[in-house]
Amino acid sequence: MFFLLFVILISGCGGGRDGEDVIEKSSFLMPIKENTWVRKETVRKTRDDFFAAGGKKTTEVPVDSALAGKLKIPTSLAVNSLKDCLHQTNILDKTRTEVQKRGGVWGAYERVIKAKPYSDYGMQLDSQVNRLVFSLQHICENSQEIQLGGWGIDIVRKFKSMGKEGFRNYFISLGEVSGDVDRWVRFAEFTIQSKNRKIPYSKIGESLAQAKTLVVLYDGLSQRKIEDESSFQTFLTEGSTLLSVINESFVTDPQLVLAIQDEEILPFDDIKGEM
Repeated sequence: MFFLLFVILISGCGGGRDGEDVIEKSSFLMPIKENTWVRKETVRKTRDDFFAAGGKKTTEVPVDSALAGKLKIPTSLAVNSLKDCLHQTNILDKTRTEVQKRGGVWGAYERVIKAKPYSDYGMQLDSQVNRLVFSLQHICENSQEIQLGGWGIDIVRKFKSMGKEGFRNYFISLGEVSGDVDRWVRFAEFTIQSKNRKIPYSKIGESLAQAKTLVVLYDGLSQRKIEDESSFQTFLTEGSTLLSVINESFVTDPQLVLAIQDEEILPFDDIKGEM
């Protein structure tokens, strides 16, 4: 499932008790998109931003260009099938999960008093590693075509049978919001166009190998022992550099770029049997 977990929960209203969740039946029920990434804003803030939040000053940590270069060295994994692809993403996901069960890299910053002012880097690393792993899982699962279940199948079927204008008019007549219907139109068009998508597993293997290098450092940072000023500075620099390389990968790695594109176009995760 691509990055996201969906529920159909609408807060109780009218005669319902405060805080009680109820499910309302409408002309068209759809999964609600929930963002599971911790944060998306950049960690590189302005001086005024750093002085906000209780008057605490946070200093931007420089990136180690030599380390960044090493983290970007092209490599690859033997990925020849969906099974291989998912096996490799599961390895990454296992490491990611273990790190975050220990408190994440954010916890590593918080454990050291003088590192606490920089803990935003840790929060961003936890968030972006989630995004990295989930993106690669999505690309593996959708490398040959967009995978659909109940909601998506129904939307595409209606779009094909009604045509664009008929589809739009149908849902507008049911009282659906025009902006929502436009997103469903883009969803259907994108899904149909991507029906014969063929991403070579070898290319995904390159992205997975790169991610493996990054996740290994992420794991290491989460267990890093800070014993003196030198190890403290190394910890900060490696954290800043790792975050920079991960962020850059989302605009330079073709597979990750495609995953982000999918996330923007596919507004709802497709849950089988949801309809």
